[in-house]
Parts: sequence; structure tokens; C-alpha cells
Amino acid sequence: MRRRSGALFAYLCLLPAGVLLGGVVFYPILRTMVASFCEVDRLGIPRRFGTLVNYRWLAQDETFRRLVVPHTLIWTFSVVGATMLISLFVALALNERLPGRRLMRAVVLLPWATSLVISAAIWRWILHPTQGPLNGILLNLGLIEQGAEPAWLALPTSALVMVILVGIWVSIPFTSVVLLAGLQSISDDLYEAALIDGAGPGQRLWRITLPLLRPVILVAVLLNTIYVFNSFPIIWTLTQGGPANETHTIVTYLYKTALWNRDYGPGYAMAVLTFVFLLVFSVVYTRVYARQGLEVT
Repeated sequence: MRRRSGALFAYLCLLPAGVLLGGVVFYPILRTMVASFCEVDRLGIPRRFGTLVNYRWLAQDETFRRLVVPHTLIWTFSVVGATMLISLFVALALNERLPGRRLMRAVVLLPWATSLVISAAIWRWILHPTQGPLNGILLNLGLIEQGAEPAWLALPTSALVMVILVGIWVSIPFTSVVLLAGLQSISDDLYEAALIDGAGPGQRLWRITLPLLRPVILVAVLLNTIYVFNSFPIIWTLTQGGPANETHTIVTYLYKTALWNRDYGPGYAMAVLTFVFLLVFSVVYTRVYARQGLEVT
């Protein structure tokens, strides 16, 4: 009886959190999935159920197939890959006992502490063709000519590259902090033993740091992939998906389609595809992670 009473009390304590989780997370997900298989009117109200009209719309949309999906993958893998590589070296530098280490850590955290919208707005000003400091510096260096300043965010050839660079810049602080926490959990005794055995810096990095940091790296990759794939403020603030839809990702194209054009049905379908992609990626990623004998923390 005491065991049953304890279990009942535990369930009662969990009930408010379960209701909140179901109402805030699971119900919207279920409703979006159902609405994606419905005919949706211009007010966003689902009507007849049991149709694939929204998914056929996506399959027939040239912009979605030829630009949005490939650019979403390019955006995600470029930002995550470059962020992980740069953040590893930043974390290694911050882990050294250098003068002003605390100040350097605070500086690295500044982009993370700033709103993504504000950070993107600052970069939009930096990249402005006539008023931005980037072109001013290039003019002073003689790398570009007066009157021929490149409009970085208005050219199809450079807009996506600039958006990716800004995405990397705002992603480095979080990843660096995560990797730094992992580095500080590695015992100094291991490095001292390796140093006595004659191991150089490269060997210590390859034989000690990376293997012991691998669980943290894998978790950081998973979190970064989810965050970057769903990222909206950076791209929308910089380009709003332009020029000529060259910087649209699924999230920004969903916003434009559903809220600007009032095509709510395809918007529901894109939301479901985003959820399914990230769910499948997370499950497959963690399965591979578990097979390697590592625990996700």
C-alpha cells in the first residue's frame, strides 16, 4: 500500500507538468500534422481531411524543390561544420592558462548574449554597400573602386555565403562554451603522463583530447543541427530570403508562404517535413552514437 501510495503521489506531482507539456508541445504537433492532410482555407482553418493537396503543392513548387531544400541543407551543414571546427580551436585556446583568459571568455560570449535579431541587424549594417564599414575598409585598401561597391546581400552569388558566415559567427559562442566545459573535465594527469612519454602537442590532441571530447562533440553537433536547421531570425533579418529566393530555407519559406501569401496548407506541410527530418536525424544520430558505446549526456 505504501508503494502504491508513493507511486500515486509521484504521478500526481507529474500531472501538471504532463498537462502543460501535452498542451504546449504534443497538441500543436498533432494538430499541425492533421492540418497538413486537410484542405485549409485562407483563414488557416482546416476543412476536408484526407487529402495530399498540400504535399503535392510542395512537390510541384519549383522554388521549394530547386532552391529551398538544397539551400537549407547547404546552410545547415556549412554552419554546423565550420562552427564545430572553429569552436574547437577557440575552446582549446580558452582552456590554456593565458593572461586575460577571463576577459577573452567574456568577449567570446558577447554574440551569444546578444539577441539574434540585433546581431543580424548589426551585420546587415556592416554589409551595407555604401554605408557599411566593410566596403569602407576595402575602399581604403584599394581592393574595390569607388562607385562599384558590392552589395553583398543583394547579389545571388554572395548573399548565401554572407548569411552562412553570419550564422557561423553567432553559433561559435555556444559551441565553444560546450567544448570548453568538456575540455575542463579532462584530467591534467593524462597530459602530464603523455608529456613524460614524449608526446608532442599534435599527439596529445589526437590521442587524448579528441577521444575524451568525443561525447561532447557529438552532443554539440546534434544540438547545433537542430538549432541551425530551425534558425529564422538571422536569414529573415539579413535578406528575408532574397535575392530571388536564393537565401530561403524551409523555415523562412514557410513563414513567407503561410503568413505573407496566406497559403496555410503548404505551411503546415513544411512544418511537418521539418519535424520529421529533425526527428529522423536525431533518432539515427543517437542510434549510431549508442552503437559506439557512448552515453548521451
